[in-house]
Amino acid sequence: MVITYESQSVQKNTEKAAHRIAKGLQAAGASVAMFPVNRVDYGALAKADVVIVGTWCGGLFLFGQHPGGANKIASELPDLWDKATFSFVSYAHNPGAAAEKLGDVLEAKGAVNLGVGTIHRDKINEDSEQFVRDVLAEFASA
Repeated sequence: MVITYESQSVQKNTEKAAHRIAKGLQAAGASVAMFPVNRVDYGALAKADVVIVGTWCGGLFLFGQHPGGANKIASELPDLWDKATFSFVSYAHNPGAAAEKLGDVLEAKGAVNLGVGTIHRDKINEDSEQFVRDVLAEFASA
């Protein structure tokens, strides 16, 4: 499994969430490699059965929410043909449909996005744990 992320703020909220997600998946027995989007290991990415991609939520408080690093993710990641993916966004206020939009970016690269999550900057631990439970539940039901 590979987790890749784009983190912008000084607090590195998305990076913190990615680390928590990695720890949770490792505790469940998964082998996890983690990379920033601009330094992803293409060999590890090619071998991965599952890819998790995270970024921050951009936009205004009530509208215009979007995955903030979507352009970088679209340009830095290679095509993900038929890769199982999950996407998440970290946010401060209202994420709107930013996580779903990130899933759309991954699907445009050929991925099969199996789920999305949102992680509030003040609830990184709790929301990351829920995201891990959601990812694990997707495979338990398969």
